[in-house]
Amino acid sequence: MDVSFKGINNIKIAKKQYKQLGTYQNLSNELKQGEKFYTELKISAKLTNDDKGKDFNDYLKRTPTVFINKENPDTVEFHLKRFDVPEDQVNQSTFKLNNKDLVINDDKKLPLMTFLARLTRESSKNPELSENQQKYMKLANHSIQKETVNYIENR
Repeated sequence: MDVSFKGINNIKIAKKQYKQLGTYQNLSNELKQGEKFYTELKISAKLTNDDKGKDFNDYLKRTPTVFINKENPDTVEFHLKRFDVPEDQVNQSTFKLNNKDLVINDDKKLPLMTFLARLTRESSKNPELSENQQKYMKLANHSIQKETVNYIENR
């Protein structure tokens, strides 16, 4: 699907869901074993600077160079892997950006997480995306926000 929305173009979204037995930490910090329900999202987009926005410049300004695709610096390929354990109200997310693990472990990554949160939030409102695609963008946005808040609260 080709979309132009505030300098965000050619958004593509892929989703995969599955369940797997595994170990997790519940809200009481106890290790438990059970079924974990996984959702993986891959979101790719091209960023531009145009009259709709300066998203490409904003991305470059906020992103540590290790995460910028050297061949195609205007390309964002975001991968979210999230698991949920509904009966224990537990979920956890991991991220990759342009095939590099994105771990929120220092303040230098906070501007990038802000950019990714804005990209997914704005895209979730884009009427050119299907209802399901908007839902997946909301899930990505929620996961980005939750993991960023966890980092901020625990530093």
